Amino acid sequence: MILIDALFINKGGGAVLLQYLIEKVLAHPQKNKFFFLLDPRFERPAALHDNYVVIPNKMSERIRFYKQHKDAYTKVFCFANIPPPVKLKVPAYTYFHNQKLLEAPKRKFTRMYFKQYLKYLVLKRYNKNTDCYIVQTPHMVAELTALGLKDAAHCLSIPFYDNAKYITGHKPFDERPKDEFVFISNPSPQKNYPTLLDAWEYLLGKGITPRLHVTIDDTAPQFITRVNELNNKGARIVNHVYLDPRELYFNCPYLIFPSVIESFGLPLIEAVDSGMKVLSSDLPYVHDVIVPSLTFDPYNKVSIADAVVKALNENLPDSKIVTTNKVDELVALLLY
Repeated sequence: MILIDALFINKGGGAVLLQYLIEKVLAHPQKNKFFFLLDPRFERPAALHDNYVVIPNKMSERIRFYKQHKDAYTKVFCFANIPPPVKLKVPAYTYFHNQKLLEAPKRKFTRMYFKQYLKYLVLKRYNKNTDCYIVQTPHMVAELTALGLKDAAHCLSIPFYDNAKYITGHKPFDERPKDEFVFISNPSPQKNYPTLLDAWEYLLGKGITPRLHVTIDDTAPQFITRVNELNNKGARIVNHVYLDPRELYFNCPYLIFPSVIESFGLPLIEAVDSGMKVLSSDLPYVHDVIVPSLTFDPYNKVSIADAVVKALNENLPDSKIVTTNKVDELVALLLY
């Protein structure tokens, strides 16, 4: 039996990828060889019958589970950054998808990163319990090896994502509104909402008012207040709080992506599949997965604004995906 440990995964890109992995496993002829450890907050697919268990999302409960079942599995795949909390006698792989954890040792005394640093210490403590880390991009391999957690031979780049989810049903680019930009993201600090909103204020000062679609929830009331203030001055910013991105991806022309830290950047791929042109940060995580239509300096509001103006006035090249979905390779690695 193969354990897929997905405790602590319940929302965001990690949950999207976990849902997809579960779908692929359940469609596999050897699906009965897999068993899932799941977070109680995770929305389980209906097809997942009895080959899973849900335990409280606490590290103490995870340790208890492993101590009780350490001899029950032939292979273990941890899906939430942290290796097994006990040393196992079977191969163990850890899917790593949180670049903030790798940034934390360099910024441990800053308020934003202190909790991440504590999590990093847990990661480092259990590092010896995993044989390999599996990541989505080459830049994540470089980040892991730079910290000395593993050498390159024990950091495998196996990108996977649902490459059929957004490729049909979208509106042709030329039939979309000419001045609408989308940023579907939670308001975490690395997503860089303040600089994006600064750029929209800068554009407003020049009399340029493109529509911007965002998803800012009540965990960041300061950003909601800022959006309302800008709209009162004449900006056109629509806060959807939360929504399935399909409608916006299928009907708007541009994804604008100012994030400064991403382990994969799944929205970049989804946007290109949806026929959008992507304006993005000029950072390695972007170039690992797509060729964007235009890049900007994410730390500079004028650079972001200039990219928007260029999109409004020029015919930008199409964006292209350069990564490959290797989910079958991942499943095969776990099986054989």
